[in-house]
Amino acid sequence: MTPVKIYAIFHMNLAFSSIEKESHLEVVQRCYWPLLQLIESGIPLGLEMTAYTLEAIQSVDPDWIKCFKTLLNENRCELIASGDSQIIGPLVPADVNRHNLRLGQVSYNRILGYKPTIAYLNEQAVSAGLLDIYLEVGFDAVVVEWDNPYSHNPNWHTDLLKRPQSLVTALGNEIKVIWNHAIAFQKFQRYVHGELLLEDYLQYLNKVIQPGCLAFPLYGSDAEVFDYRPGRYNTEAVQADKEWQRIDLLFKTLNSDARFLWSPPCDVMTLWRPSPALTLTNAEHPVSVKKQAKYNINRWALSGRNDLQLNSECFADFKKLNKATATDHQWRQLCRRWASDLRTHLTQKRFEVLAVQKPLFKLSTLISQNTQQTNIIPDNVQIEFDEARRKLSIQTPEIHLILNANRGLCIEKLSFVSQGFTPILGTLSHGYFDHISYGVDFFSNHLLMERFRHRDRVTDLNKVEYQILNNADDLLILSHQSLRSGGLSKWYRLSGENLTCGFTFDNHTRPEASLRLGYVTLLDCSQRNWYQTHLGSDTLESFQAKNDFNHGNPVSSIVSATSALGATAGEVRFGSGPSGVKLKWDPAHCAALPMISSQKINDNYLNRLWFSLIEADETLKEDGYLPSFEYSISPCSLQCETRK
Repeated sequence: MTPVKIYAIFHMNLAFSSIEKESHLEVVQRCYWPLLQLIESGIPLGLEMTAYTLEAIQSVDPDWIKCFKTLLNENRCELIASGDSQIIGPLVPADVNRHNLRLGQVSYNRILGYKPTIAYLNEQAVSAGLLDIYLEVGFDAVVVEWDNPYSHNPNWHTDLLKRPQSLVTALGNEIKVIWNHAIAFQKFQRYVHGELLLEDYLQYLNKVIQPGCLAFPLYGSDAEVFDYRPGRYNTEAVQADKEWQRIDLLFKTLNSDARFLWSPPCDVMTLWRPSPALTLTNAEHPVSVKKQAKYNINRWALSGRNDLQLNSECFADFKKLNKATATDHQWRQLCRRWASDLRTHLTQKRFEVLAVQKPLFKLSTLISQNTQQTNIIPDNVQIEFDEARRKLSIQTPEIHLILNANRGLCIEKLSFVSQGFTPILGTLSHGYFDHISYGVDFFSNHLLMERFRHRDRVTDLNKVEYQILNNADDLLILSHQSLRSGGLSKWYRLSGENLTCGFTFDNHTRPEASLRLGYVTLLDCSQRNWYQTHLGSDTLESFQAKNDFNHGNPVSSIVSATSALGATAGEVRFGSGPSGVKLKWDPAHCAALPMISSQKINDNYLNRLWFSLIEADETLKEDGYLPSFEYSISPCSLQCETRK
């Protein structure tokens, strides 16, 4: 029988959120030297690290670099690429991803004289568009986790795990993939931490490695969790003695077993054969991430100590960067501020070094730009107020907007001239769906906050007063109300076929809560929704909903959402049938993430989109900064075929 090629990739990260700089040398001694000793014993491991980690090792222990370089030159191990910094690709603009990967290759070559051809996707977070960037930069293959894409794609067969495959990119290209396996690497960690005996682990391998398997990933995760504890969780395994000795025993046991053949990842890639490429993502799961469901992209976008504001600042720095003349140093600084480890279990000391700013947006700034009062209404604008229903109707040559003053000026109906003034979004009133579970109102452009400590729900769906201001070009509708969480100003600006909606908070202290706003409820309920957005590349990725899903469904009592859209260009298009709306915002002011749901109810479909400013998981800390948020709505159509 042909032996199964087994391989292991150790992820090395001295930017680890809960590791201080002062501990770098200890990590190198405890965790990184044992890796080189395993390689010297004849185990051809893959070592994956960022350029930052490589430089950090060089600064505290240059002998480690010399030894690793020698082993690389002797082809006894392999360097797997990450980039300059560990960035969550589907959350950052395409140019940042390009430069992050490019700068990583520059540093690998400068320090080690080595150019990796295989890249490990950071935190295993992947979108179809991101794969195009890896191809563009010159990588032959990527390391992607198997478990989550497999669970998201019922048409995948387990045989696909038995050898390297190809993945379809957003542009229709193909890139080779070598699999990582979350259950396998967690099983490996349990053995090393003493929770399983060697016999137990070998029994697991016998079960999971099926007949016909040509290659299997034993490990593809952190190196810093063996004989060292990063200190992220109270639930971390109690430190056991001689954990690297347990790894050495296992690896030598497998090395002496004729059924297995230790191989470097590049050698495993020789098993690749032409076959239909796999579509990785879909409307329910536009981005795939590692391990269990709590590890979704909200973890690095909307929780942490101050993720939303830190990401907004990064977008602002990117916006100010002169792309034509920016130096490698400037790009490197931006990449390192966008690193994922600054957004999870970051220590207070490292957080203070970040110096996150707290800019305040004042409503008076907006009003000062619109000083003429509503007693001079343009002749082509009709404003009516239904006193009995408290509905405000504003009709311009381009937009018809109806707002409900009994419900916080939420949108009752919105329509555009280019779509024949057919209302496209608004409110589906109580009783629209003949189902008791959906016997509520589904509003548009409102706010919903669920506060954990207060155990309450705060909304802006209250009776409000309003005022209308105008200047030569557009109208401004303003309202203010006092909520239990603090004062809120909501406003609209009408200009041509563009409606801008804004939420301005009196109190900018981020609550311990989930905070969702700017809901868009489609009024066409005859079919499921489609959406288009950017997920780390220049490509507008297209998705067509086929099943029920809700990105905002909680994973558990402490993880408040399942998924979201990176929307890295500050744009998402959303609709059903041929018509839709284009939603645009500036992530440099507020890097909110959109979420989407589709639900079949009898013969109808409830299709909604909303923005999230805060989501909860175990990394969420109090006292972050809560920026105000505004976005625009304009008409659009489904201009290209949705492929997902």
